[in-house]
Amino acid sequence: MKAGQTGSEKREGYIYGIDGLRAVAVLMVFAYHLRLPFAKGGLLGVTVFFVISGFLITRILITELENTHTINLKNFWLRRMRRLLPAVLTMLPVLIFVTAIFNRVLFTKACSDLLSVLLGYNNWWQIFNNVSYFENAGAPSPLTHCWSLAIEAQFYLVYPLLLIFLSKLRNKKKKMMIVTILLAFVSVILMAVLFDPAKDPSRAYYGTDTRVFSLLFGSFLAFVTQDGRLERKVAGLIRESVGVLSFAGLLCMMAAIDGYSSFLYRGGQALASLLALFVILAVLNKRSVLGRVLSILPLKWIGERSYGIYLWHYPIILLLSGGKKASWWIGLIAILLTFLAAGFSYRFIETPIRHGVIRKNLDIIRREPRTRRERKRQIRFLRRGLKITAFVLSVGVSSILCVALVPRKSVLSNKEELEAQADQAKAKQTDSEGEESKSRKEMTDEELLADLDLLLMGDSIALGASDEFYAAFPNSICDAAVSRYTTESFDLYDSYVNEKGWAGDGVIFALGSNGLLYDSLGTMREKLGPDMPFFVFTARAPYTTWETSNNEEIYEFTDSTDNTYLIDWYGVSEGHAEYFDADETHLTEEGAKAYIECIKEEVLKVYKEE
Repeated sequence: MKAGQTGSEKREGYIYGIDGLRAVAVLMVFAYHLRLPFAKGGLLGVTVFFVISGFLITRILITELENTHTINLKNFWLRRMRRLLPAVLTMLPVLIFVTAIFNRVLFTKACSDLLSVLLGYNNWWQIFNNVSYFENAGAPSPLTHCWSLAIEAQFYLVYPLLLIFLSKLRNKKKKMMIVTILLAFVSVILMAVLFDPAKDPSRAYYGTDTRVFSLLFGSFLAFVTQDGRLERKVAGLIRESVGVLSFAGLLCMMAAIDGYSSFLYRGGQALASLLALFVILAVLNKRSVLGRVLSILPLKWIGERSYGIYLWHYPIILLLSGGKKASWWIGLIAILLTFLAAGFSYRFIETPIRHGVIRKNLDIIRREPRTRRERKRQIRFLRRGLKITAFVLSVGVSSILCVALVPRKSVLSNKEELEAQADQAKAKQTDSEGEESKSRKEMTDEELLADLDLLLMGDSIALGASDEFYAAFPNSICDAAVSRYTTESFDLYDSYVNEKGWAGDGVIFALGSNGLLYDSLGTMREKLGPDMPFFVFTARAPYTTWETSNNEEIYEFTDSTDNTYLIDWYGVSEGHAEYFDADETHLTEEGAKAYIECIKEEVLKVYKEE
């Protein structure tokens, strides 16, 4: 999330309207993480950042290529490091210290992500270490948002090399443009192909290959606008109108499209990138209405500090809210603290280092003094430099000691224990249905439940209650697994029916805590046929953004669908903190008993009537 160009890059042609676009983007990301209702798709702010970064960086690169016929990679990479690293190296020690004292779970998660953030591969770290629901229980890592910084860092590393290679060919500019746009469309296709709503979408969301199209679209715009011909060919009124409509379209997408919508992976992100392009094209004309609006002082101030705001806002939100939807006053405190931290970082760390304060101070210290006054000044700078160096070293060493020595604390670290417990409970399951000497009408409640052959398809929450499930339903099946998505239920059900010959009395759908429902309820209802009872659990997952929407869909579906019954775990568990572990999602022993009681009550209502 670049907050601006380096001092050497700022010139008379600086586009202040882009600062305003940055400001809108970072504010929408902020609002999305605060779970404000008008920012359902606020994560598209990251897409806008990518487009801006690709555009500005490519302008710098092709200008250097035109002037020198090459790119000084060393200088380019050093400038990028001076721009990105100081703010990160300021935020990380503060985060480590604060979480080590006040929230050991967040501290543990931050420590796990630390190296990947520093070395610029956090997005691939998240993909290859596909952290299970157990590992992600409770609030996510406070460094999760650094995946986007990693993609930008990787782009800065690779794209200049590609341009240098293409610059050796004939018609180099044309070939650069063609290769850039072709790679962008390949990336768009990869996102659509790799996205599967039945699986963890992180591969498509976090991958450099699946997200780089936004940066490349920005790069393509830099090529077509570099010589000013496009602006001259396209009438100002047309560019202005398209820009305003595109800006309105972006705001609508950020406000209305759910961040987990399949549409975003199948063209929505690309559409948002193109809309951002048209906005940039419009604000290239500083006299445009849109350019003037986006250049107003508040937006300019936020845009210049957008990188710091992006870095600080997410850890602060998690520290204050614990990862759950925050009250308005918690949100207000988070905003104030974020702006203070970002303002301090921009004023005293990012800007001085970006303008070469370290090199200037070293030059003063190394210079041979010609007068006594210069000698005193040199000594003063040396003392200041030593103090700053000592402070930086002490902070660095202290952070390392925290990471190395402070005890870690993970939420639900007993994953293996729960799975073993579930296996043992399943092993005790009765193989035969037993004798049916009585009709179900003559049975006691316990006998009726023991006689039923139900199939419970669940996630890690049901896994923690499997022992109690088999105690109440010894002739039934509990198939629960960590990080199971709702759409995985289709193949699971088919495997029981087609491969194991299961033809039981009903199905319990205890999923919905790990992601959106998509079309799972309707599809499962069709698979079961009209005669088999279908029981659906509501979700208690306060750290997710889909808890409310999933539950609303479940309430509506069970109310309007025949032979489909609600098990309202969300309603039953409301106000019962004793039911949950520290993540307020997974079950204690008491919670497991209450969880199974919910099933028993609803099942008895249905089968007693039969």
